Amino acid sequence: MSMKSLSPLIFGMSLGIVGCSSSPGPGQSVGGTGGSTTGGSSTGGSATSGGAGGGTATGGTGTGGTATGGTGTGGTATGGTGTGGTATGGTGTGGTATGGTATGGRGSGGASPTGGTATGGTATGGRGSGGASATGGTATGGTGGRGSGGMSTGGSAGRGGASTGGSSGAGGSAGGGGAGGSGAPVPSKGCGVMDGAKTLTTGGSSVMGGLPTSTRLKITSGGMSREYIIDIPADYDPTHPYRLIFSWYQAYGSDTGNATGLHPANDGPNFDAQHYAYFGLWREAMAAKDPVIFVAPAGSGNLPWDFTRDAPFFDDLLAKVDASLCIDDSRVFSTGFSFGAMMSYALSITRQGKLRGVVAMAAANYNLPGEPTDSNSGPLAYMGTTGMSDTTCPWGTDTMGGKACVLQHAKDNGCTIPASIPTTTVGSKKYLCYDFEGCKAGYPVKVCTFDGPHTPSSVDDGSSTGDDGLKAFIPPLAWQFISQL
Repeated sequence: MSMKSLSPLIFGMSLGIVGCSSSPGPGQSVGGTGGSTTGGSSTGGSATSGGAGGGTATGGTGTGGTATGGTGTGGTATGGTGTGGTATGGTGTGGTATGGTATGGRGSGGASPTGGTATGGTATGGRGSGGASATGGTATGGTGGRGSGGMSTGGSAGRGGASTGGSSGAGGSAGGGGAGGSGAPVPSKGCGVMDGAKTLTTGGSSVMGGLPTSTRLKITSGGMSREYIIDIPADYDPTHPYRLIFSWYQAYGSDTGNATGLHPANDGPNFDAQHYAYFGLWREAMAAKDPVIFVAPAGSGNLPWDFTRDAPFFDDLLAKVDASLCIDDSRVFSTGFSFGAMMSYALSITRQGKLRGVVAMAAANYNLPGEPTDSNSGPLAYMGTTGMSDTTCPWGTDTMGGKACVLQHAKDNGCTIPASIPTTTVGSKKYLCYDFEGCKAGYPVKVCTFDGPHTPSSVDDGSSTGDDGLKAFIPPLAWQFISQL
């Protein structure tokens, strides 16, 4: 490793969250251009913090695709989160859109928004916390993601929603390419193996402080005995193909911390298994009544991942689970933070035939030992998050950093690369998400920037940027992204 990269590593060691630095390694990715656009117009429909493009909405009016609250060419960005039942974007009522998208806000501690109605586009509901649940809305001739809480005519509207050429999300969202919806599952070899779960977990041990459904196991990979933790739903059905999510922890972390919900960056409330196991995705899946199988691999040392060693480890774990349990081979995902995000990103550009999508929190395209180059072997759904005050794994440039990782997948998926990517403002205490437009159907690319440092658990609700395992904005958006596929 170069001397230039050692300083951020030393800094990260003191925090226990290191993984990236400012020095690029081999295999850096090249994408399009970025920046920030505010108050302009969009191509492909727009949604705003004050209303809906191409129609009317409570809180503001958009005409002919003109947005208020931040617009990028090739997509539309809206920001902010409502507290106490009032959503940014008006009163929490999505409004009506024609040829675009109506998006409800996000309520916290009060009433939740109603998605609205779209004609020729998509209507998406908001997300309520501590109040009434959101109403997905009705779409006519539109396309939505997989989920619950909405109804459709000629399309579908799901939990949180997904859109084609429009926008979706909670608290801060952007119009983009959307997802192609959910297709028929592809059952694994383990489907129908009635004693598969029992056979797999025999000889394993429970995880202290973890979920009762999590088991610590060992597997031989690369001639070495390797540890991993697997979480299998309590009511596991060997004939039902489940999603499988790999969860890779940060430097100086552990598989145990991942499975018990230990804070991966800054301490705060609600960092326990029930609220934050597997980066909060277990909680979100259970709340959606859509249980998932999780695998948390264990790395080696304080800088746990080496692509040359651990990509085959991933392959071996996937093969083991595939043969033992009933999973959907077309819905295998990977997520991770910092060094774990770097591992997930490396898999995303080399294992496109095995992974359906990746959520990388504070990723970078350098400094992972054995860093690969893009195999260009097919599209993959990708969501990236970066704090705009992150000096460990910064947003970076078109060729280096979190921005480069997102742009690489936008390019691979045939998305429209905007002249500038809207990002949030430091000091705003808000996050902002942008969905690329024109992506290959079923392979969306999404990026969320937030007002915060190197962390996957920032609140960013408009009044706080602290860390909270339950109130963190990323888990609901990450689950929404995964569950639409």
